[in-house]
Amino acid sequence: MNENHNIKVRFVPGLTNRLEFGQMFGGFLTQYGDKNILVDCGTVTGARNLVRGLLDRLGEKPLDYVFLTHIHVDHSGGLAEIFRTWPDCQAVVQAQAMNHLINPEKLWLGTVKVMGELAPMYGQPQSLEPGRLIPHTEFSLPGLTIIETPGHAAHHLSYLLKDIIFAGEAAGCPYHLNNRLYSRPATPPRYYPEPTFASLALLEKQPAEWGYFGHTQEECRLSETASNCREQLKFWDEFLFSRWQEEASKTDEQELIVSLTDRLFEEDPHLRPILSLGPLKTKVEKYFMQNSVAGFLGFYAERERKVSRK
Repeated sequence: MNENHNIKVRFVPGLTNRLEFGQMFGGFLTQYGDKNILVDCGTVTGARNLVRGLLDRLGEKPLDYVFLTHIHVDHSGGLAEIFRTWPDCQAVVQAQAMNHLINPEKLWLGTVKVMGELAPMYGQPQSLEPGRLIPHTEFSLPGLTIIETPGHAAHHLSYLLKDIIFAGEAAGCPYHLNNRLYSRPATPPRYYPEPTFASLALLEKQPAEWGYFGHTQEECRLSETASNCREQLKFWDEFLFSRWQEEASKTDEQELIVSLTDRLFEEDPHLRPILSLGPLKTKVEKYFMQNSVAGFLGFYAERERKVSRK
C-alpha cells in the first residue's frame, strides 16, 4: 500500500504454477469514490489465485471495473475468471483492441510466437462477451483521464486518477533495489521507437508525481521512471545497433540475441544489479530481456528492408 498520496492502492498477485516468477503478474486494486477498480489482471493461469486475493480484500463489496492498460495475456488473462466471479463487472479496453478479446485467436498465436515455451504459463485466453467490454473512448469517471500511450503495445493506455497514474509498460518495467530505482526495457518484437518516445514525453506532462507500472509491485516516481526508461532505450540503441551491424550476417539470430542480452547484463547499469539476486532470478529476467533485445533487432531489420526497397 502507498504512503505518498490519498488514493489507496494495493497490488494483488495472480500467482502461476511457475514459482520462480513470483509476484510478477497480477493487478492494482484501488477504491475510487464508490467504485472498486482493478488495473490489469494478470495471466489466465493465475486468475483463480488473483480472484481469491481480490475476494479477501473486497469481501462482499463488488469489483466494478477492470482497467486494462493493454491486452497482452499477462495483463488481460484474468478477465474471464473475474467476469464469472462478479457478473456486473466490466472492463475498459482500448477501443481498437476490443475485438482481440472477443475473438482471441490472433492474440494467442501472437503470445505463442513471442513467448515460446512460456506461453502455456500465461494460458490461452477465452472469448469474452462484447457487452462486458467498454471502449476507452466511451468511458468516463470524474477525475479520470485516459491517455493513449502506444509503444510497448500498439493499443496501450495509461490511466490518470487525480494525482497518480497507472502506466502499464509505457515506461518500461522499473524496479527498486537497495533504495534505488532501476529500469528494465519492455520492447518485445517489434520495437517502435517513435511512439515509445512520444508516449514517454506525454507521461512526463501529466500532473502525477507517483505511478504504478507493469510487473512492479511498488509505486515509483513518474519523472524518474520515465527519464530512466528514455536514457536506457538510448543506451540500448547505441549498444545494439553497432553490434547487430557487425554480427547479424554471420551469427544465428537466437544465438545473437542471447549473446547480446548477456553482454547487456554486464554493461547496462540498470540491469547489472539483477545479477546479485541469484541464478534463478537472473534466468527469469534474462528471458524477458531477450524478448526486448529481439524487439530492437526486429526494428533494425525492418528499417533496413524499407531502405533497400527505396
